[in-house]
Amino acid sequence: MYLEYWKNILNYKGVAKLSHLVINILINIFILFLIMISGIFVPFKWENIVVDIYYFILCVMFLPTISMIVRVINNYRLKSKN
Repeated sequence: MYLEYWKNILNYKGVAKLSHLVINILINIFILFLIMISGIFVPFKWENIVVDIYYFILCVMFLPTISMIVRVINNYRLKSKN
């Protein structure tokens, strides 16, 4: 399911379940949390690199999250029409 989340990064016409959105957001939070925790264990010189990686991944995760939110909205629009 998480791989499908990344494969559908530009799919704004499909549909998705709200539960899939919540699970993918929780996985993203977990990944970001692991990166933050890794900042504790790296040498002091590397902390800025870890922060840069954190922000880069955060920005990259933004696009598939937005597209999945649009697909969830599409799902509810289709349900309300029927």
